[in-house]
Amino acid sequence: MSPLRPELTAALGALHPGARIETLPGDASTRRFHRLFLPDGGTRIVMDYGAPFDGETDDIRLTRIFQRAALPVAQTIAVLPEAGALVQEDLGDETLESTLARGGSGHRSARDALYRSAVELAAGIAIKGTESLARSERARGPALDEERFRFEMRFFIEHYLGSYLGRADPGSALREALGSLAQAVASHPRVLCHRDYHSRNIMVRAGGGLAMVDIQDARWGPDTYDLASLLRDAYVDLAEGDVDELFVLYLRDVSGVVDVAKLRERFEVTSAQRMIKALGTFGYQIAVLGRVRYRSAIPRTIERLVRLLPASTQTADLASLLIRAGALQS
Repeated sequence: MSPLRPELTAALGALHPGARIETLPGDASTRRFHRLFLPDGGTRIVMDYGAPFDGETDDIRLTRIFQRAALPVAQTIAVLPEAGALVQEDLGDETLESTLARGGSGHRSARDALYRSAVELAAGIAIKGTESLARSERARGPALDEERFRFEMRFFIEHYLGSYLGRADPGSALREALGSLAQAVASHPRVLCHRDYHSRNIMVRAGGGLAMVDIQDARWGPDTYDLASLLRDAYVDLAEGDVDELFVLYLRDVSGVVDVAKLRERFEVTSAQRMIKALGTFGYQIAVLGRVRYRSAIPRTIERLVRLLPASTQTADLASLLIRAGALQS
């Protein structure tokens, strides 16, 4: 592990004299994270951008948007632009994924309660978060649009089919089908999306409440995108019966929905796009960056795609094309 940059070490020393610092394990992020252990027993998280910055970062702007909507994210305690870092509230190490994996007695009821809270929070992002974003300086800001979704489908072809599976070019039919999927998802009504709202980015706090991390890519996006990310999470097994029940809970919390069937169809189509996009990310992380820990998420994602793609009239043809390309073999 490389040492901290001198300017960051100096800035943290001036801010919290006598604090001990520990670098946290990295993930897919380009940023580095450290934990500060303060002399009084408290802790802080340091978000290290690796270089100085001017003005406000997206993390700062988006934290303000989430907090104005009373949505739980880490508080920014200090901004260190010359050192290229933020000092934030420490939300701990307990993620939704690690809590679910630990299980234990009473696990089912605890699991259900956590998922209900997570779905209610997703609805809060879509409702209160959307209102906050619409009133902010980012109201006309970035969105998960057709161009972005088309890029993700190309990324899947390049890095899942190509880099990871070593398949030849799949041909124009699959490319066109994936492009149509991107176009369909981009046409859905837009709300604020966390964008990576899954079990590794949802923290379980000491009192059982939830909070979100990794919010720097939050933006306008399809109205079921965060729900699809949560209920079709590549890192967690969730039965379809549970998905159905939690979808009903989301429906209860989201006002103004007239056509339930269309909302459910959007959810399924968005889930398909999100899972295909995830395979592209996994292929890149494994084959290009050598991060083999993502391999365990692939079979779960493929099993869901095999089961769910043929069930929708919008994705049935895509299922056969992916099978012919060898993309749905784990």
